[in-house]
Amino acid sequence: MFVRLALLILFSLFIDLLNVLGFRQLLKSLRGSTISKLFFRTYWLIGVGLLIYFVSHFLWIGYPGLDYEKYRSFFFLFGIYMLIYFPRLVFVIFVIFQFIYNQIKALFNPKAKYRVKRKTHPKLIFLKLGIIIGFMTFGSVLYGILIGKSDFIVRNEIIYFHDLPSGFDGFRIAQISDMHLGSFSNPKDVKKGLELLRQQQVDLILFTGDMVNNVANEVDSYVEDFKMLKSSFGMYSILGNHDMGDYVKWKQADLKYQEIKKLIAKENAMGFTMLLNQNKMLYRAGDSITLIGVENWGKPPFKQYGNLQKAIAGVENVPFKILMSHDPSHFSMEVKEKTDIQLTLAGHTHGMQLGINCCGFKFSPAQWIYPLWNGLYQYNNQFLYVNPGFGFIGMPARIGIRPEITIITLKKGTPNE
Repeated sequence: MFVRLALLILFSLFIDLLNVLGFRQLLKSLRGSTISKLFFRTYWLIGVGLLIYFVSHFLWIGYPGLDYEKYRSFFFLFGIYMLIYFPRLVFVIFVIFQFIYNQIKALFNPKAKYRVKRKTHPKLIFLKLGIIIGFMTFGSVLYGILIGKSDFIVRNEIIYFHDLPSGFDGFRIAQISDMHLGSFSNPKDVKKGLELLRQQQVDLILFTGDMVNNVANEVDSYVEDFKMLKSSFGMYSILGNHDMGDYVKWKQADLKYQEIKKLIAKENAMGFTMLLNQNKMLYRAGDSITLIGVENWGKPPFKQYGNLQKAIAGVENVPFKILMSHDPSHFSMEVKEKTDIQLTLAGHTHGMQLGINCCGFKFSPAQWIYPLWNGLYQYNNQFLYVNPGFGFIGMPARIGIRPEITIITLKKGTPNE
């Protein structure tokens, strides 16, 4: 932990140094003035003060263990760091661009420095642009912290299947994922999202994993709120990577599995039926489909607890199947073109809580890690929907990737090509 902290401090100071070099060029005409001195003193005071607070917090709090409130305090700290240093990092990019621009200009005009002419100020277009975009970045991070993380959206998807049983034509499924209940410091944010879900009046509610960050008691404040959710065919859930307790240093190995059992019991009390490498038949208007749920199955370094073959046992011949699997990598590696599962629902990526999903355009750094990272994907008659999550972890903000409740309507018909 201390090695990582030291690296973070060195990285932050490096960013500050490059920022100061850029600001010195911008404020060259004010060099030595009271305004210039005040600006640079304030700049260093904020940066160094934040780093001192970082070190003090780590030394005072220490390893949070099973205390999810202490764990959450690190998220708050990370949010403040992002608010201060993300704009500074953005400005660094433009400082580098300005340096490259100056070097290229000098390279292609080497005689300019020998000419006798009236002194002119160098063009600092990249630095000026960096200031503007830096302020915009600061505003975006601030918005993401104060508003974005609970700015819930209901996203509707209609998916056509030629082999959907007629009795399930028009069947409405609500998918939620990645609640991370321990991350929320304001319970009203969670209740706001759950109330929005309750208003949708769906046939089935499916939760695709990561109810908590680490420990089961993160759900305690919300059990009654989940009980108020209603759907004709009930609510089903699976375990995600954080539900498996892999991010806690357990004193004894069996304590981890006791914690998982505790979480399962609490989710049952909330109204969920947990599918642990299991399946469930659903019947409607004389027809049937099967719902399959696997425990977390992740692309390494995430562990693979899920067993699809075990989960699908006994329903191999059911003509229409829906799979709940937390990590979308599972679809690519074990489902697509290897099974006859028509619809897979996943989460996990969060859309990295940072990106753009507007007006038909989607982008997030998450796609560099997970090619299938957000929204609906189709491969012949097999579909995957990746929900970007309800909650958050790490950065206590969502910037451009809103927390989502997905409503999927199943329709009988020819799939879109």
